[in-house]
Amino acid sequence: MAPHRDTLVSMNALTRVSLALAVPCTGMLGQPHDAAHESRTARDSLAAMVTVLTTTVSPALDGRARTEVLATQPMVVLRGARWNGALQYAGMANFERWTMPDGEPVAGIWGEGFVDRRHPHTVLHEAMATGTATLPHVRASLSLGRGVVPFGTDDPMLRPFTKYPANHHLAQSMERIVAVIAARPAPWLAVEVATFNGDEPLSPTAAPQWGRVGDSRAARATLWPLPTLEVQASVAAVRSPEFVRAEGLDHQKQSASARWTPKGKLLTYALAEWAQTGEAIGGRQVLTYGTALLETLARSNTWTLALRAEQTSRPEDERLLDPFRTSRPPNHLTIQGVTRWRIATVQVARVLPATFRTHASLFVEGARAASSPLLRPVLLDPRNISGANVAWHVTLGLRAGLGSMSARAGRYGVAAGDAATNVSLGMTHDH
Repeated sequence: MAPHRDTLVSMNALTRVSLALAVPCTGMLGQPHDAAHESRTARDSLAAMVTVLTTTVSPALDGRARTEVLATQPMVVLRGARWNGALQYAGMANFERWTMPDGEPVAGIWGEGFVDRRHPHTVLHEAMATGTATLPHVRASLSLGRGVVPFGTDDPMLRPFTKYPANHHLAQSMERIVAVIAARPAPWLAVEVATFNGDEPLSPTAAPQWGRVGDSRAARATLWPLPTLEVQASVAAVRSPEFVRAEGLDHQKQSASARWTPKGKLLTYALAEWAQTGEAIGGRQVLTYGTALLETLARSNTWTLALRAEQTSRPEDERLLDPFRTSRPPNHLTIQGVTRWRIATVQVARVLPATFRTHASLFVEGARAASSPLLRPVLLDPRNISGANVAWHVTLGLRAGLGSMSARAGRYGVAAGDAATNVSLGMTHDH
């Protein structure tokens, strides 16, 4: 079989092994690296956000449409710093465990036992402390806690769209016990290295496997060739993320992206992203999943328009009696196929008048998600579940917040970036 660009699979290997799968806001994220700014970061920022929405997916199951009403991304966020930025801290509590325990419908997405539904994130989504120091010829920081691994791009919940992209588990690694050393040898360069636990959370309230802390690693280099342009390349070696006892396939991950935030123009943000994850057993790679994504945001007065195009490949695991769930962790090393998803998403939002420290926006978001199998023979095709190989989403919602959310998430200490690329994107939670 000729290999596909985004999925390279040996059929012999496939039969043997497969996927195992507020108060005034001055935060530690998004700060320019100058002493004058750091002297202003000795205050705390506390903010909250929630999105209430109704989503119709057609078809969702057996050729029938399905409509759900739920609250997504309910969270409280703390950011702060002390001693002119020498100590910084970030915390985020996420309450999806109670507002959407069965997940959120998103055709094409998968991970942590959910399929075609985004899983609820952990209650303690982030709890990081960072110490920074100025050394000869370099600024450096050490960050410890539970948070985002320095790999890939930002947490999608702080990007323009309500629905997560399907590539969530290929393009980011979050909710890990992580130690990050970052260095800034020049204003236009940041380098990060990290060690963390490979296992993904078993549930929103489950503790990490403490015995596995340090069994995985990541590194990222970021350039700012222009004040408004951020370019990153990163790699990660993740030990058996799908199996608690580190008995599954290991992940070798690569990512590259460019983030552009032009000033004084209708277009206020653009992100181009590529990533791939190779699965290996005993050091031998047997599968590769790939993704490419482009998203943009334009703003005019109180209106915003966001567009996203994505192509992502994913495994197809055996489903449980609930067709939107798979065994977690997997009970064997077999998959039912590999599927490529092409998803186009558009969102139009209207920012409502702010009152006191509250803010809100109304939005409509629509998506077309098309699937096609990449392996033959096909044991499980998503259309066997939904009834078609194209699914349509229409989402109406209200996003509301209190206080000022950080514009970015997932970068700590001296790697936080430059002011021009950490600007708010004009979304409700960035006001």
